[in-house]
Amino acid sequence: MKFVFVFVALLLASCTSGRYDHKHDSAPVRPPTAMELEDAKVVHEPVGRGNNPYIVFGKKYKPMRDRKPYSQQGIASWYGKKFHGHLTSNGEVYDMYAMSAAHKTLPLPSYVKVTNLSNNKTVVVRVNDRGPFHESRIIDLSYSAAVKIGVFDTGTANVKIETILPPPLKPEKPTVALESSQYQIRVSGFQSRDEVRDTAVGLSHMLHIDSKFIDDSHHQTLIIGPFGSEKDAKQLKQKVHDFGYPEATLEAYSK
Repeated sequence: MKFVFVFVALLLASCTSGRYDHKHDSAPVRPPTAMELEDAKVVHEPVGRGNNPYIVFGKKYKPMRDRKPYSQQGIASWYGKKFHGHLTSNGEVYDMYAMSAAHKTLPLPSYVKVTNLSNNKTVVVRVNDRGPFHESRIIDLSYSAAVKIGVFDTGTANVKIETILPPPLKPEKPTVALESSQYQIRVSGFQSRDEVRDTAVGLSHMLHIDSKFIDDSHHQTLIIGPFGSEKDAKQLKQKVHDFGYPEATLEAYSK
């Protein structure tokens, strides 16, 4: 049943002509602008919809589930006005002026560099659709991408495609350090023990960090920390200011 559903969805998105305003595909009236000819920007994003196995014209396709180095050589074509404004296989809206493409099995979305082997022109596109379902073709380019590397001029072209993997994400630095840290944040000016206790609970919840309060006969003070990084401590102090405590100060940690 899953295969049937995906099959129907793909036909609606990429293959049939019954739901489209134009029987045959065509180019738009205007050419792409300089901005529309810029390569797609490679960013981190999760693998989304349109990655289940599917069947088109009796042939079964099994999309890749993970992004990895991949290259392929074959014929590129393009698609334009007929499909503009309709849904792609991952549920987005096709824009013939965007740097996008369709591929049968690459994870959606993926980024690939496409090189026209007849002129060595290249373009980086974001793959968000399925197709082309012609045996000899490996990728369908958007109108803008086809114009940029000369595929629009000839209709099809021999190309090489290579996946581009986003750079690895940098791990987030922990905000809280060990007891050997050197910095703490002091918040003073409270009028009562209840006020400083309530503030300690509230800030601990909002900042996801432990705090303690010092109570003597003259002052009620809230201590947040300790921190091993002065930079982390300063950033958190600014957050405390933003929460309505401008009297918060940064100082050396003391047990």
